Amino acid sequence: MFAVQTDVLQPGSTEEFLRYAYPTDSRATLNAYTICIRIKILQYRDIVPFFSYAYSDRADNALLMFQVGDRLDYYIEDQKLSSGLNIIVDDTIGGWHLYCMAVDHSTYRVYFDGTLVRKDRLAGRTTGLPLNGTLYVGQDQDRYDGGTDPDQTLSGFAAQLNLWDYALEEETVKSLAGCLENLRGNVLSSDVDALDQPGVTREAVPHRAFCAADSRFVIVPLIRQAPAARSFCSLLDSVFFVPGDEETNDRLYQESNNFKDVCDFKSYRRLLIAATDEEEEGVWIDMNTRRPLRFTQWFDGEPNNGQNDNCVVMRTDMPRWGDLNCAYSNCFSCGMTSQNFFFIRGLCKSNEHQIRFIMDGYVNTRPYFRGYYGMAIFNVGEGTWVLKDTMANLTLATMTMEQPEEYPLGRTVWDVLEPFCDFAVGDKINLGLSSCTIEEFMCSDGSCVPRNVRCNLREDCVDGSDENDCGIVLFSGRYASHRPPPGRTYREVLYIQPHVHIVRFSKIDDINLAFYMEFEVHLTWTDRNLKFKNIKEEEDKNKLSTEEVASIWTPEIEFLNVNDGLLKKLKSNVYARQTGEAEPPDFNDAMMETIYLPSSVALVSKTFYSASFSCNFYLFSYPFDTQMCSVLIELDSADTSVVNFINDSVIYSGLMTLPKYDITEIISQLAKKSDYAVTKVKFALERRWSLLVLTIFIPTILLLGIGYVTLFIRLAEFDVRTVMTLTTLLVLYTLFNQVSSDLPDTAYIKMIDMWFFFCIFLIFAVNILHVLVEHLPSGETNVFKISSNAENNLVSKLRKVTGPWTMKTVRVLVFPVVVFVFNLVFWLTIFTAD
Repeated sequence: MFAVQTDVLQPGSTEEFLRYAYPTDSRATLNAYTICIRIKILQYRDIVPFFSYAYSDRADNALLMFQVGDRLDYYIEDQKLSSGLNIIVDDTIGGWHLYCMAVDHSTYRVYFDGTLVRKDRLAGRTTGLPLNGTLYVGQDQDRYDGGTDPDQTLSGFAAQLNLWDYALEEETVKSLAGCLENLRGNVLSSDVDALDQPGVTREAVPHRAFCAADSRFVIVPLIRQAPAARSFCSLLDSVFFVPGDEETNDRLYQESNNFKDVCDFKSYRRLLIAATDEEEEGVWIDMNTRRPLRFTQWFDGEPNNGQNDNCVVMRTDMPRWGDLNCAYSNCFSCGMTSQNFFFIRGLCKSNEHQIRFIMDGYVNTRPYFRGYYGMAIFNVGEGTWVLKDTMANLTLATMTMEQPEEYPLGRTVWDVLEPFCDFAVGDKINLGLSSCTIEEFMCSDGSCVPRNVRCNLREDCVDGSDENDCGIVLFSGRYASHRPPPGRTYREVLYIQPHVHIVRFSKIDDINLAFYMEFEVHLTWTDRNLKFKNIKEEEDKNKLSTEEVASIWTPEIEFLNVNDGLLKKLKSNVYARQTGEAEPPDFNDAMMETIYLPSSVALVSKTFYSASFSCNFYLFSYPFDTQMCSVLIELDSADTSVVNFINDSVIYSGLMTLPKYDITEIISQLAKKSDYAVTKVKFALERRWSLLVLTIFIPTILLLGIGYVTLFIRLAEFDVRTVMTLTTLLVLYTLFNQVSSDLPDTAYIKMIDMWFFFCIFLIFAVNILHVLVEHLPSGETNVFKISSNAENNLVSKLRKVTGPWTMKTVRVLVFPVVVFVFNLVFWLTIFTAD
């Protein structure tokens, strides 16, 4: 095994590599061959070259295999055959992987960890592989035996470099990858042949060690209880550590000796072990997996003290364990594998792979954090931490913790010392260090919660930071709140959707020709000059703050038919409505906000009013009338060349049956007045006439009947007849006056007026008839006496017409008919003229 540039805190170098040079005068050529190498990457650079073989400046990529992030690239006979293929491989660091390339004349196969990832034919004429060149491991030679670049080097370990003069079978490659055999190359083997190794150290290890589980740990010299230790490790995507074998346990003890000054502060206890028997006394389990421990290293007489001591600690005097009460605090360790990593957010990296960090080793006796691509965060004393670019050897930023023993986990504020990204010297920037993925939100302490709980009005983070800075609007630098934003393009009209929600009609005022109502006006528009963050599907959870509403443009409306200025704005809010999907999360965002573009969010202004509006009641058909009333809403922000209404709508959620009216129709219409957009909300009020018939028409009919009945009273009872008709007449007039007082004054005659005029006139005529009958001449002394012959002739003629009827019957029946005909002709003449 070869260690190549394993000091990850140093920049890349072209002085450390493995090299094997074939004789330049060799005439040997391989038409079929297999080359394999096992690599453990410790740090990424622009590219990570595994091997590079060149036999001339014109054939500098005769064989080349390298990795960029999670993509495997390779050249064969100067052809980049991996272009556009996106062969995805494991991109974590610290794990061993076997890479193989097998060529058989015109075909080739590429393997990763024994799995065939590519099989294809070589393009063009194949010439074979001349064995007169130079093979580099850990460097990319851009010309024969040279042209190396420090940013294109391997930082890690290499082993089992083998070259065969034939193409290995797939089963053989799988066997090599699984460490089932150690087949050495018959042309070249790093286990046998001597390689140039400037700056590279070499160590012999059994080949099965490359497939063994990697057990890494870092001791954290913080005094914590077991639950807090677990939380600390989880923030860094690691686990509260428990050794799994004696060798690892001994290494943990030996490494803990470096922290005696901090950890050996009480009795025999030094280091907490992630084990407990609190679930079942005497059955010790791993706190992380909840599985029984297969390895224990108890000190003589331990464990003891029964249920009082449910936690495990490593002793100070030897690598043995003892049990203790879980209320005690001690140092602890975090364990990890090559699959564990966390992220630093707040920088300007081009892909998420570049913001990966791991906790690895110690600087100044404190664990430090290093990135996949040469960034490092470490302590320099007195609670001060620095962010360093090891590739450029620059300290970029620094920060000091309030508590010197604490670590910069979660979201912290740093002072910029060197210009980088878009930051200038002296800037203060937020950096976030946690294991939270882009599907999660990072709390200030580094813990993770689902992204959709951000700003949901509930504290889901322990520190409540998910409800901090919950503004919705993101302003651009040139935002102007005094003018309307543009429409879909910068030359188009801004369209606003009006929606009126009528809550209830509180009063219909027939006298003042007005109606009172409570309603809410919704105005919906899109502001292309704004972005938004953390929008929820539930619109009511997206209320803009008072400061935000005051800072954005909102449409202004006016009600054109308000009655006597009776308009009250009860409440007003602006909400953001999600209409599209959020932007892909920005992995560099330390605040981990969910951002929405203007096209994905609509602003909705909701204003609740109580108002009185004028309505032109036309009462000719009263009480069988239907009134059409409306509310006129004008958009006053600008004329229709700038803003306009579109897709208007209205709903009514109140009772359809009011005390006096039934609401039969509610519609909205768009209109324009003096180049300003208007929406008209119209509704029909159909009067409920059943009670009016009961209180007006039936009483008047009964009164008419009373007046008519007086015609049948004996002629001798003049006083009775006149008093009854006069009383009936007065009651009719009083009723008429009362009904008229409940209606507005109009210049036109209404049907109800016609009815009362007819009734009053009829009773008046009856009364006149009674007087006339009383003053008719009687006896022979009357000057108007009719001769007996004439009277007999008249009576005879009348009897011919009326048959057996008496004269009184004829008088009584003919009179109302005559009066009715007179009224009908009179009123028809009036209304025809009207």
